[in-house]
Amino acid sequence: MLAEIDVPDLATNTPLWLGLLAVYVNAVVGALRGYTDRSRHWDIVGVSVFALLMGLGGGFIRDLLIGNLPAESLREPWYVTTVIGGIVTVVVVRKVITRISPIIDFVEALALGLFATIGVAYAHESGLPFINTVLIGTLSAVGGGMLVSVLQGQTSQVLVSSTPLALLAVLGSIVYASVAQWRSDIASFAGVAVVVIAQYVVDHFDVKTRPAGGRSRSS
Repeated sequence: MLAEIDVPDLATNTPLWLGLLAVYVNAVVGALRGYTDRSRHWDIVGVSVFALLMGLGGGFIRDLLIGNLPAESLREPWYVTTVIGGIVTVVVVRKVITRISPIIDFVEALALGLFATIGVAYAHESGLPFINTVLIGTLSAVGGGMLVSVLQGQTSQVLVSSTPLALLAVLGSIVYASVAQWRSDIASFAGVAVVVIAQYVVDHFDVKTRPAGGRSRSS
């Protein structure tokens, strides 16, 4: 019986190592965005800022919106330390990282799902209504990447025809918020699993969002 299964709630009781893994992967992705941006020559400061925003930006936005201040990632030393570790990793072995991109893609999807469900859980604990908890979860998941895009002078990927990261975050947030009304522990796994599986399907079939009005970029 489901009622007899004791499953840890990953959203409200996220193991520290798992939360840090999500931060680490996002920090690595952020640093790589600096190194692979051929339109500008970012130095180590720029690369580090990208890593910091990708790793912690979503959590900053979440905590700011729900009034959880100082931000949780500033109360403990491990989060910033993890970002630094991500930066060092990219500086030292960035060529190796590109060879294990499937693994990075999987863990990045895991991080997206975790940030979304954790954001929803925090918003729910703050007493926000259903639709607002979904909004907080989505912003928590994609907010860091949007901040990096602003600094790069680019339009964020979530706003143009591309891989539907924002929609995946919305999906994971809705699943968690819906199932949490029944069992929050199962909701945590459901929300993260849906995002990871959906991300795999999107990548496998090269799914992209359509431009508004159905127009192509060249029109």
